[in-house]
Amino acid sequence: MRSLSAAAAVLATAASSVLLATPARAAVAVPGTISSVKATPGPLAGQVTFTWSASGTNTTSFQIETGLTTFKVGDPVLPDHGRGATYVTVSPTRRSVTLTAAQVASAGARASSGNHLYYRFKAVNRTSSGTSVRNWPYLQNVAVRPGTPSSAGTLLRVASYNVRTATDTTGVRPWLQRVPGIARTILSRDPGVIALQELGVNRADGTSASTTGAVTQADSLVETLRANGGGRYQLVRRTRFVAPGTPEAVQGARILYDTTRYSLAAPCPETSDGKAVTNSSWSSSCTVLLPSLSTDGEWTRRRASYALLADRATGKRFWVASAHLDQRHSTAAATERTYEVLRANQVKTVMARLAQLNTAGLPVVLAGDLNTYQNNQGGYDAHDAVVAAGYYDTAAATVQVNRRYTTMNHFSCTLAVPATGWGSRLDVVTVKGVWGAPRWENVMAVTDCNRPSDHNMVVADIRLP
Repeated sequence: MRSLSAAAAVLATAASSVLLATPARAAVAVPGTISSVKATPGPLAGQVTFTWSASGTNTTSFQIETGLTTFKVGDPVLPDHGRGATYVTVSPTRRSVTLTAAQVASAGARASSGNHLYYRFKAVNRTSSGTSVRNWPYLQNVAVRPGTPSSAGTLLRVASYNVRTATDTTGVRPWLQRVPGIARTILSRDPGVIALQELGVNRADGTSASTTGAVTQADSLVETLRANGGGRYQLVRRTRFVAPGTPEAVQGARILYDTTRYSLAAPCPETSDGKAVTNSSWSSSCTVLLPSLSTDGEWTRRRASYALLADRATGKRFWVASAHLDQRHSTAAATERTYEVLRANQVKTVMARLAQLNTAGLPVVLAGDLNTYQNNQGGYDAHDAVVAAGYYDTAAATVQVNRRYTTMNHFSCTLAVPATGWGSRLDVVTVKGVWGAPRWENVMAVTDCNRPSDHNMVVADIRLP
């Protein structure tokens, strides 16, 4: 039996152990309430200002997370972070912060891009015991303050319009019923130059019969414009880009221009043999063959077109190009990335050809259907490539009309602004050697059950230096 002194020693040791034990970690207090969060463009070009109301209790910092695509706010369908995610940490004493133009550009929304930012806001309490966060529960978005366009130079109104092929398609009104509306849309905005897509050299009646002696889709547009008082408009090219029967995809990237205001400053021959023009004539003049995937057949190949035009009043020359990039998308992330890279390579090919031709450093208009959009989780690679090459997206104009609507309408009777707050701009007008745009418009009516194309025309005003 232990002695009383030994027992006392054991009890003393146990008591000492209890007194020396590490205390349990205290719970980290949740930051105080956030009652409002908003963001506005500016105050200067390329900037964005965030303001918020919050109690500030138990808060060591505020954090703003931005992304170029929608991201998770308690929604398991969306990713946790947007594409190009960036983070801005702000002192707990602040209730506003302005991101500089450089910070906004680093987030992927430089003033010349026409991009916007999605953002989330949170209050953070970081202590030695851990971190606690209070999230403002809403995903929000903000535009970027546009730059002031040049007020000098010659005004040029340029448009891009995917008019949809005349090929007969179930559920779509025939081209000959739609073309009067296409002509009226063009004439309603009176652009000097229009980059067209899907204006082919197949039959205007949409059948697969021989084109010999028939009116083609391209010619029918010019004729319809003439019949409606638009006889001043002419196509740079109206014939095939390749010989009949040659395997190649849509040959619909074409350029229409107002011959009373502009002239063709460099030849774009309609035929490869110099003979009289017929529906079988062809020439690859003023076209660019776009790359395709190594696994693609020749029927997937497509071309962009270009022209050198001159202002009749001033003699100022400028290049214009129309491009229609690959249309494929996939829900498989790896496959979608493959298509995005392809579209980027296609538009880089067009820009490289224009740079090769443009030895005089003239202004360039590159317009068309990019077939991709900012909120595409797989990327916006073609648009990113254009902006990185120094082009200005005219959607960043001082005045923007119907900017939040998607430029593709799918022939829907009624259009609505998407729940994300911004529509998809598949159709673009970009410029190089020109800074800014006074006005940009997505030409559409909210309600229209007789839309002439599944795309809206987009039109922009610029000034040639």
